[in-house]
Amino acid sequence: MKYIITESKLENVVIKYLNKMYGDLEEYRINKHPDSVYFVKGKKVYMEHNSKRELLYVDYDTIWKDLTDTFLLEYDEIQSIITKWAEETYNLRYVTPHEQLPIAKIRWDRLIK
Repeated sequence: MKYIITESKLENVVIKYLNKMYGDLEEYRINKHPDSVYFVKGKKVYMEHNSKRELLYVDYDTIWKDLTDTFLLEYDEIQSIITKWAEETYNLRYVTPHEQLPIAKIRWDRLIK
């Protein structure tokens, strides 16, 4: 049996998944990086919103990889869905999501200890 899933239905399923897995992240700010808000759970950073550049850096090893592996989404599809999810869930408007840069990963790992 074949299932046909429209693009809007897939988007809704992915957003529900994101909310279930990552919908309870807490905002974390530090004086050293005043333009950034980090979204954390426990001692792990999952996203960083840079308000000066309107960029949203998303952890590749968790959120981004989940969408690639579980839903077989391409880069631009992931960007589009995360943009919508970030606005609905975290009230982040006009952001452009990107995989976090390797240097950000190092900074994130040191951020919350």
